[in-house]
Amino acid sequence: MLAILPIITLLLVFLIFHQPERDWRFSYLSAVIILGSLVALSSEFLSLFNLITYPMIITFWIITNLVLAGFYYRSISKKQRVFPSFHFPKITRLSGLILIGIGVITMLVGFVAVIAPPNNWDSMTYHMTRVMHWIQNQNLAHYPTYYSAQLVHPPLAEIGIMHLQILSGGDRFANLVQWFAMVSSIIAVSLIAKQLGASKEGQLLASAFCATLPMGILQGSSTQNDYVVALFIVCLAYYTLVLVSDYAISWPIILAIGSSFGLALFTKSSAYFLSFPFLVWLTLWLWKQKKWKAWKYLFVVLLIGLLFNIAHYSRNLEVFGSPISAAEYREENQNDIYSLPTLVSTAIRHLSFHGDIIRYLHLEKFITPITGKVEKLVYLIHEHILNVDPSDPRITTPGWTFRVPGVSFNEDVAVNPLHLALILLAIFIFIFNKNLRNNWLSLKYLMSLIGSFLLFSLLLKVQPFSVRHHLSFFVLFSPFVGLCYSEILKPIPLKILTFILIISCLPWLFNNNSHPLVGENSVLTMPRNDIYFLRRKHIQPSYNEVAKLINQQECTNIGLSLGWNTQYTGQIWEYPLWVLISELNPQKNYQFSHIVSPENYSAKLTNQSPYNQFNYCALIAIRSSKDEPIEEMTVNEQLFVEKWSNSSVKLLLPQN
Repeated sequence: MLAILPIITLLLVFLIFHQPERDWRFSYLSAVIILGSLVALSSEFLSLFNLITYPMIITFWIITNLVLAGFYYRSISKKQRVFPSFHFPKITRLSGLILIGIGVITMLVGFVAVIAPPNNWDSMTYHMTRVMHWIQNQNLAHYPTYYSAQLVHPPLAEIGIMHLQILSGGDRFANLVQWFAMVSSIIAVSLIAKQLGASKEGQLLASAFCATLPMGILQGSSTQNDYVVALFIVCLAYYTLVLVSDYAISWPIILAIGSSFGLALFTKSSAYFLSFPFLVWLTLWLWKQKKWKAWKYLFVVLLIGLLFNIAHYSRNLEVFGSPISAAEYREENQNDIYSLPTLVSTAIRHLSFHGDIIRYLHLEKFITPITGKVEKLVYLIHEHILNVDPSDPRITTPGWTFRVPGVSFNEDVAVNPLHLALILLAIFIFIFNKNLRNNWLSLKYLMSLIGSFLLFSLLLKVQPFSVRHHLSFFVLFSPFVGLCYSEILKPIPLKILTFILIISCLPWLFNNNSHPLVGENSVLTMPRNDIYFLRRKHIQPSYNEVAKLINQQECTNIGLSLGWNTQYTGQIWEYPLWVLISELNPQKNYQFSHIVSPENYSAKLTNQSPYNQFNYCALIAIRSSKDEPIEEMTVNEQLFVEKWSNSSVKLLLPQN
């Protein structure tokens, strides 16, 4: 139950910020930013003193809540504010049904998030694994690991998971960080729609558009971080809109912009190009208002952004020689050539990912799916107009041949065909509707979104997993869609469109590949430990067996040899080892440390305390089928030899 402490903090901050004349959604977003800031800054501070422990985390949240409650009580008693009474506007029966529909979607996703453990690929290889290392090490410092993704990527989403993990004693609430970001984004996009001038029905459509994104529904019950970064970019967009709409500079809004920017960067590197157009918009507006005096406001925004990220930058500089990314990631993900044809190529290919609208609408029995035709058209454009190879490794992830995917229920590659069609039609409506064109605020908002997408297309190679990055764009486009359709449609047709969106998303609610609610692999009937291996059932027996063998040993210092190359392959599932071994004997204080090759980026850390003092008493060696099998290893001048083997998993013990 202690995991509710951060929610109490959110509620108290909301009550402190809320004023009768203010939209409650504004107060809620302010509370979200404060909560995110508390999680980020407290963790970095405690990390400096190796105090990321259960007593200190619970003490932090209790003291924070007592201070907030005392401040709120004092302001109430002195009549500086009154206890909020919410006056929700009257809504029609149809609007009420839409709200219920959105509520059902979010509640089902939240239900799945709680009952099903994390089990997608990235969760098993780095999201949850880095959380376990931080808790064990009692700090956020980099540590030796075979998989550099555990270190280099911005950590905020996982830090949130870490707090819940410590407070609850397990991963029961790990998925709720993404779910919370989903719910908050649904609220935020309706507020942006209002700021752009959308009607109440348009704001409802914006929320429904966001809530029904297949990729969003699937990620809302996972430990990925795409929805978290989308939330903070949406906050950045909203506060920018508020500032430029008021024609007056407000320091609280400047601070909110800086915090949103910093939290977004602290969550995912994609925030750099997602936020850039909004910062350009902010800069131009400040210049228009203040000329050279604008520098101090921009300085504050950038300074706050640096404040949130400087500790992580320093950790990356020490290990990788770069504050943001390792060289291997730049080579794998960053475009090698920049030209107008390659920019157009990348943009077209990204859009084509969402081309399977026939299967999305379940019309394949009546109409032939068009994915093949879309793919053929993309190739024809590249061959006869752009003169670019769509699978060129300089603009495409190496080793992958470009293809247009079909509808998927996998949170890594799910697409949003109907939503893209509605966005493209909304842009068409905007261009040919005079009232919309004259809305300068929505025009600049649209230009910022298009600018983000073009920057994304210019910088990053096309990958089969690029659609995960698309989630932020779809969330940001939700208010624009609500605005445009509310301008040309009467309330009833607009609500019918909203109902279509709600109904169309139902398959993704029930048939999530990682967390299905129905079928033989339903998370309602499967044992929790089996769900960890739902996507890789063949490795579960060997993991279970090696966990049992470890528990038969007297030792607790376990070495993990999970790969021997310097590339970030991420082939080995590490997190289930932590769960299975610790679960069999909770009284034992198991400690885990990676054994890495000398060429590994993090190898230099093995010579530092406490890793150079780690006394291994057993080794778990796992290799992919392409790697040379391990029969013996020498670690710290101690020879370890194979005692048990099953498939690619081996247990090595000290030679007597």
